[in-house]
Amino acid sequence: MSENIRVLIVDDLPETRENVRKLLQFEQDIEVINQAGTGEQAIEMAQADEPDIILMDINMPGIDGIGASQRISELVPRAQIIIMSVQSDSDYLRRAMMAGARDFLTKPFGGDELVAAIRRVYDKRPTITTTRPQYAATGAPAEAISEKTTGNVVAVFSPKGGNGCSTIAINLAVGLAKEGYKTTLVDGSLQFGDVSVMLNMKPLTSIVDLSDNVNDLDYDLVSSVVQQHKSGLNVLLAPPRPEMAEVITDESIKSLLNSLRPMYDFIIVDTSSSLDDITLSILDTADRIILITQQNLPSLKNVSRFFDISESLKYEPEKVYLVVNRASDKKGISVKDISNTLKRPVVISIPAEDNVVNSAIDQGIPLVTGTYKKRPVSAAINKLVNHVLEDLAKNKNVEDKTAAEPKQTSGFLSRLFGRK
Repeated sequence: MSENIRVLIVDDLPETRENVRKLLQFEQDIEVINQAGTGEQAIEMAQADEPDIILMDINMPGIDGIGASQRISELVPRAQIIIMSVQSDSDYLRRAMMAGARDFLTKPFGGDELVAAIRRVYDKRPTITTTRPQYAATGAPAEAISEKTTGNVVAVFSPKGGNGCSTIAINLAVGLAKEGYKTTLVDGSLQFGDVSVMLNMKPLTSIVDLSDNVNDLDYDLVSSVVQQHKSGLNVLLAPPRPEMAEVITDESIKSLLNSLRPMYDFIIVDTSSSLDDITLSILDTADRIILITQQNLPSLKNVSRFFDISESLKYEPEKVYLVVNRASDKKGISVKDISNTLKRPVVISIPAEDNVVNSAIDQGIPLVTGTYKKRPVSAAINKLVNHVLEDLAKNKNVEDKTAAEPKQTSGFLSRLFGRK
């Protein structure tokens, strides 16, 4: 790092402030510029000193850490806040993130944990860009297209884990980006998303950085948080820590996806296999769902149940693409048997090439690029890309159902069993 990270320590206990300072005193790139004993002092010092990082205790007399963080986020938005607390439950974490905190440290913590958090938050601090990229698909200015584009949301889902959702979502998104479409990939597996690992990207920013502004997003804010893969794909990563996913709600994820529509041609969402309120909200919002199964009874049983659920949720049949992953003629249940049993067409069969897929994952290289792009598995994914393009281009003017849907406020179980 070329510049020192300037840190303000805020805690009502002098000995705690001193202990934190000592943990940082030998870090050449980190400088403690001041210390505050109250929330009021923290607000004053943040305005006067403009620190890069504020280490904020959550429990203090007067204005507590939550209140001080809220005020500082308004007055000094460049300052990134890390909350410190002996409490580590989800309520404290949610309150901290809603107040503008970027990370959360549970006391007592060690020097390595503290330094890692400071550097992580500093590295992922938002940087507002002023230049918008061009849309390669048309060559027209982004400003002109973003006003006219209503992007398509495509969710990749499997009701059984390990069926290859992330691989298919990543390569579908990269394939669309390679075709020149403005595309973003959203890691909707919020607690244990693998997109950053599979694309060899550092999680410097995440979906949490947009959680406070999902109803008021603009291009500059989004572009400061999404990261660009070398393929040209924009990526919105899952939170770096599982507990940070607590700040994302089903309503906020729905608002986020709909807010991204004017900015992109395609929004591809990799989902969790757990059919909870978050995943259900993603599936509701999606224009198309790519439903992944394999040639085994557990996968088919769960996919059959999902089709039953989709009918009770009033999804149109054409909304769901059935895709068989790791397909092989050597397996007892044929692709034709799957289609006949489920009474649904199989849109694409992706052949089993586990060694190739695992090698690509380990190297962080998408299958549809580089040395892997001529493999049969890559060719099948490119067919899926073409199918998505042909279908959604054909239906683009008639598939805007999201705006017409009534707002859903009930929970997951009532959604499934409470409809008349």
